[in-house]
Amino acid sequence: FSSFPSPDGKWRAEVVIHECVQVDSREDADAYRVELLKLKRVSDQNETIIESELINCGGVGACGIGGLLWSPNSQFFYYTDAREGVPDGLCGYWARPIKRFSVTSQTVETVGGGHLSPDKTMFAFWEESEIVIWSLNDGEIGRVSATTPNASENEISWSPDSQFIVYLQTDSDCYPFGMSYVTQLDLSEMTQTMLFGTENFSFTWLSWDSADQISLVDDKGDKWIYD
Repeated sequence: FSSFPSPDGKWRAEVVIHECVQVDSREDADAYRVELLKLKRVSDQNETIIESELINCGGVGACGIGGLLWSPNSQFFYYTDAREGVPDGLCGYWARPIKRFSVTSQTVETVGGGHLSPDKTMFAFWEESEIVIWSLNDGEIGRVSATTPNASENEISWSPDSQFIVYLQTDSDCYPFGMSYVTQLDLSEMTQTMLFGTENFSFTWLSWDSADQISLVDDKGDKWIYD
């Protein structure tokens, strides 16, 4: 399905998907597919199965193994086990979970629901009411508590130069979302500035599009620009 060579050329991560197969001959029988994440050593093609997933082909929810990228030092491979779909019954913010496989220890750990920086060196994600900054090479490098700790988590977006992030919080994680809060985090100092809070509009999405503009969408689908 997909293949990811490591930067040093020594390894290749591969996602393999086997076709759906019915468990018996009945027309209404469930069908399943198997997905595998493999690590291959290029020198001798020796392979290790990192993760396997048995998926109901008619099921709902988030599923499927999806490769993301290698760390620049070729020591870690990042991937998700929710390549497609969303959790059943979801009404608010959700980010696909990210896992990290260590070539050295041959172990897997869950990083969080991450947003990749434009320079592809860091993730930013929520962990309860904190924003965590994660280096692809070094793991966690910083965290801060959200400016509005009792508000619900929402979208995170990186500045184009990967030096800042903005994040959105709302009073509720489902409609009506209530008050919206947008905060900027300066990664060089790990200091925060709330850009604005508003009860006139409930924002459900944001994106840092250019150096001095942030796009937002409210719960009616209207788009706004913050300069």
